Amino acid sequence: MSPEERRTEDPRDPTRGLALIRLAALPVIFVGERLVEHPKLAGDPFDAVLAATAVYALLAFAASLTRRGRAVPGVAWALLDLGFICALAYTSGGPFSQVRYAFFVLPVGAAFLLRPPLTVLASVAVVVAYVGVSLPHPATQQGADVEFVLTQALYVAWVGLAAVVLSVILTRRGDRIDQLAALRGQLVAEALDAEDRERQRLAEALHDDAIQNLLAARQELSEAERGDREGVKRARGMVDLTVNQLRGAVFELHPYLLEQAGLPAALEAVAEQQGRRGRFHPRVRVGPDTGGQHDQLVLSLARELLVNAAKHSGAGEVTVALARTDGQLMLEVADDGSGITPDRLVIAPTQGHIGLASCAQRVEALGGRFSVAPRPQGGTRVRATLPG
Repeated sequence: MSPEERRTEDPRDPTRGLALIRLAALPVIFVGERLVEHPKLAGDPFDAVLAATAVYALLAFAASLTRRGRAVPGVAWALLDLGFICALAYTSGGPFSQVRYAFFVLPVGAAFLLRPPLTVLASVAVVVAYVGVSLPHPATQQGADVEFVLTQALYVAWVGLAAVVLSVILTRRGDRIDQLAALRGQLVAEALDAEDRERQRLAEALHDDAIQNLLAARQELSEAERGDREGVKRARGMVDLTVNQLRGAVFELHPYLLEQAGLPAALEAVAEQQGRRGRFHPRVRVGPDTGGQHDQLVLSLARELLVNAAKHSGAGEVTVALARTDGQLMLEVADDGSGITPDRLVIAPTQGHIGLASCAQRVEALGGRFSVAPRPQGGTRVRATLPG
């Protein structure tokens, strides 16, 4: 998205604010012209130029209220502002005009409208314009006046440099906001897809495993009715297997063990379940006083990280550690698997792998910290720190 498109859609775009600043400048310029003595040009065209500037400021404000007006490129506003300021300064005393102070404001306004490269050009243009208005002006005399003009130009250049730094900060912040907004939208879409996939997986598991086992058990019971006593044993085994499968499915849908037995037992159960799936040995360490308001989130994070380890790490051992230190709750899941590179971590959400990004979003939304780092001895270590 270009800066112009972002301004068009962003209700906080600077176009309207700068339009208000233009309007507020009109009475200031008018009063400064009347109260401060300055050299005048023949015919005194200042009032006509100020009237034209007022019309421009009103039209610019009206345009800022419309979508089409906000779509006007920032370069156009910057050039128009510079042109009117130059005309006002020249007709009201050149280097001695009170309007010269507006040259210090122009680079700052450009920083809000333009990206850094264009802000650099705008700042240079403002310095050149000030010198171009001041040196040829009839009121400028050789010697001290030239030194005064050059000194003022240096100050304008200094403000221009500050404007470029401001533009860099604003641009980076805007780009970061765009990235976060895009990532959040992608996370929502992927979360909905993941929910659909989980429902489909659960339906397939119930159909392929539980229902098929029950049908087979019914068949075995039918055989048993005809005198096959071994069929009863086989049917009982299938029913027991189905019960275990249904318990696993129910646990994934709702961690009832968390409510019944507490967080340590629930973490143990999740770790053992994913250990069987990923063929790794799970270790769970839960410190004292770790239970509380974040139990559901901690269990959800641990499950997601263990699922990732089971699917992608190829680990032989995975450790889950939960402890409370310095008033903060820290969950750490570490494995001795293949690890994850920083590049893979960055592009994972774009490829539909939203597990870690989703965990980070939930932790940071509570004011916590989330980090993924390689272990010195190999593998990956993920830490989530929650306040309270």
